[in-house]
Amino acid sequence: MASALAAAVRLARRQAMPGAKRGIHSASNLRQSLAPVSAAAPDTNALLARMNEDLQPIEHDPLAVLRWTMEEFDGRMAMSTSFGIQSAVLLHLATQIKPDIPVVWVDTGYLPAETYRYAQELTDTLGLNLHVASNERWTPARMEAIYGKLWEKDDAESHGLYGRMRKVEPMHNALAALEPNPLVLLSGLRASQTKARANMPPIGFQQGRFKVLPLLRMTDDAVADYMDRNDLPFHPLQSKGYVTVGDWHSSRPVEEGEDPRNTRFGGKFQECGLHVEAHDPVEAPQAAAGATSIVVESKAQDGPELPLKPESLQKTGVKALGLTRANKETGVAVIMVKKLTEDGSYCRKCNDVAEKIVTDGLSDWIGETCVADVLDSTSEGAILAKHFGVATAPFFLVRDRETEDEEGEWQVVRSYLQLRKKLEKAAEEQLAVAEHPEDPLAFDSVYQDTLKNSEQLKMQVAQLQIDLRDKSRHLQDLEANLKARAHDLGVTPHHNHPTFLGPPDLSTSSGRLAPPAGPLYSSSRSLQFPTTASIRGLARFFVSATSEPHFRSSARSTLAAIRERFLPQPS
Repeated sequence: MASALAAAVRLARRQAMPGAKRGIHSASNLRQSLAPVSAAAPDTNALLARMNEDLQPIEHDPLAVLRWTMEEFDGRMAMSTSFGIQSAVLLHLATQIKPDIPVVWVDTGYLPAETYRYAQELTDTLGLNLHVASNERWTPARMEAIYGKLWEKDDAESHGLYGRMRKVEPMHNALAALEPNPLVLLSGLRASQTKARANMPPIGFQQGRFKVLPLLRMTDDAVADYMDRNDLPFHPLQSKGYVTVGDWHSSRPVEEGEDPRNTRFGGKFQECGLHVEAHDPVEAPQAAAGATSIVVESKAQDGPELPLKPESLQKTGVKALGLTRANKETGVAVIMVKKLTEDGSYCRKCNDVAEKIVTDGLSDWIGETCVADVLDSTSEGAILAKHFGVATAPFFLVRDRETEDEEGEWQVVRSYLQLRKKLEKAAEEQLAVAEHPEDPLAFDSVYQDTLKNSEQLKMQVAQLQIDLRDKSRHLQDLEANLKARAHDLGVTPHHNHPTFLGPPDLSTSSGRLAPPAGPLYSSSRSLQFPTTASIRGLARFFVSATSEPHFRSSARSTLAAIRERFLPQPS
């Protein structure tokens, strides 16, 4: 190991990239300063041959390759990531061997919004030591002003210049700035991705340092299985048909039967310059079996007649979004969505995660479970998957107590690992507050009892709102049937028939009762109804809106207020 380490140090010093420290001050010397580094020296080739021979017996075992690298280079390693579709695998593996490994991510300035959010999600979930690199001298705006939109040009020179400006130089400078400087760079390249990568050895030498490819022999199925077994979050664009993701202007979903790499760079090129130094155009597209993804379909739901919060509840009608409350121990509300397969059993990963939840003692922290039945697109889980844009199961929806109090929106958590860390951290914070409370109200029994009653009342109000919405839809269906029946009989319904289109909107800016919408009611702002029959129809609706006794009492109180205000009183 000592000889390899010493050789690596000498080579890294001798073959540092030209122009790295002198800077780029004009467009005229840009191409020269970004020229590829020289090839490996003869002694490097001999060393590489010996290393690849050592790696040959273990190259199909990523963890073994990582352990070998850790020992061979005395831990002086870093890794690059694109936060692409399959990036989570190497990030998870590498941080098991070296938790504080520097992770360099090149922000080209043209990444999709989903990639930025995914990067933050993985950074939080895996606790990454992230270093973000970008080309401060050649910003996207300056590059476009001088050279135009290079990605729209078909020639290899423009493609290579774009790759060197936006990716190669920022990566090199970021690695050069790390202390201690890494002797080896880990990359997640795999042989099955492109023609150039198919011929790569497990370890090479590029841009002044060694480069190890732990995932080189992993297949697509092995990658997917690893992500499933370790509950790693999926890139949001995967559910939209993307099998590889780079810059927004050079990536798109794969089509059926298409080679996935043709979705990058308009199918003209397969490499960006970070991993190979040539940018030869692709001669002709090759047909390949398209990757499959889980697609959950659901019927479009009409919006409820009553304004319900959060918006997801109003659009989906899934009651769990309004009735699942924050857990006392964590201060977080959790909804789990599981997939029910064609044979009536839950999917394998759903069962695995459910078992982990029990083993980890988190069962009490899961507030509600919704099922996505693959044979029923109207099942609650399927509707939630469609609304939140999630294509894999299980997944979780979470909302903290503060957001709940504001009737705010639920957030998606795609992996159990991320959920567990989030809940454990929340529980620790709740426990710390309970042990050292700063709020004197925490000790006041009257306040705490009132707070408890308030929470119960909120639940009742939420349930009543949902019940009113459901009754309203039922009433609309009945009214439509009445109109259809009258039409069939060739008659017109009596003007005073006490039906109406939906429940009243009782919330106005002034806090006063507003007349319900519908043809039987005045559209004026005077709050006057045309007939007492319509008021009695409204009264019957309130009383029949729910079958629960404690809700009936609230309905009757509201009815009494309506009668007192609008109906003629006996003299």
